[in-house]
Amino acid sequence: MIPNIVFISLRYVFLGLLFVFLILVVRAVYRDVNAPSTSQKAPRRKKRDMPHLLVVAADRNIGARYYLVEDVRIGRADDCQIVIDDTYASQQHARVREDDGGFVVEDLGSTNGTYVNGRKISYPLELRHGDRIKIGKTVFEFQA
Repeated sequence: MIPNIVFISLRYVFLGLLFVFLILVVRAVYRDVNAPSTSQKAPRRKKRDMPHLLVVAADRNIGARYYLVEDVRIGRADDCQIVIDDTYASQQHARVREDDGGFVVEDLGSTNGTYVNGRKISYPLELRHGDRIKIGKTVFEFQA
């Protein structure tokens, strides 16, 4: 026979684990509720003819313009210049950077890939006016 103290100890261990689990769930919900509801925009310049990305399809922020200044990272992480709230996007999903007077887009090893005009890219690709970049459910149009 197993002594009664073992059953009592197991009951308290179980209750402790249940308490820790509940704390983790409440913490995750709290972080989700307090997450920024709008994405941060890249620094803007006043010229409307500057190269930029225009959101043409997404769950939110359709019509938002993100002006391309140097190296612009796109993803779910807070340190990205363009933060998108999309579960299909990686934390650091893609980046758009200036290269020899033009702009290129490259995938940063994302899980679901980066698509330009419907084709998955595996290397830096030069962007042309009107190219569409798809990251998760979000579609950007490059306007030079």
